[in-house]
Amino acid sequence: MTIKERKLILHFLEMLKHQLDSRKITEINPVFLQLFSRKELIKIVLWLFTNYDRSMLTEKTDAELLELIGNDANVLSFVVEKWKSNIISVPTLTQEKVNKFFDELQLHIHYLRHKPVLEWDDYDVSNYYSILFKRGKTKRVFAIFTSDVKDEDKYAVSTQPSFFFDTKKEAEDELAKICNETKQSASDFVIHALWRIN
Repeated sequence: MTIKERKLILHFLEMLKHQLDSRKITEINPVFLQLFSRKELIKIVLWLFTNYDRSMLTEKTDAELLELIGNDANVLSFVVEKWKSNIISVPTLTQEKVNKFFDELQLHIHYLRHKPVLEWDDYDVSNYYSILFKRGKTKRVFAIFTSDVKDEDKYAVSTQPSFFFDTKKEAEDELAKICNETKQSASDFVIHALWRIN
């Protein structure tokens, strides 16, 4: 599915959420017991309410978890936030995530599984992203950054781009719109290719 298609679905999900919120329905559809695992129901409750912790929720039944969630709009809010974060999610190079990835694929003998992430060079990083891509975990996308962001810093910026584009042409078209609307120069920005988590 392209990023544009994901954005379109997100738009309709947000419209539906707005309609559910305005109807103030206080019931929840029991179909969610079949659509979400117990672990996911606990995640939704923890996302909705900060006054619970995981240990408190493990004692509750699935029906009680659903009751805590409250209504369909709350479930949809969770789904919308997950969808949004998925659209702009980029791989992070933490030792824990790298180890988990290689363990899941049972690639225990790969040299990157045993080399500390902090010691990786550009070749190692590129190799890792290539493996993610070959396994269908990532997709090459394009994003617009301010001109001071160098290619080697595109994953390290404190504020990641809020939109990615499937093609460089789509990013260039969006950049032209931004420049037209803000009266800034195209030289104030740069388009970088990067990996996005599928």
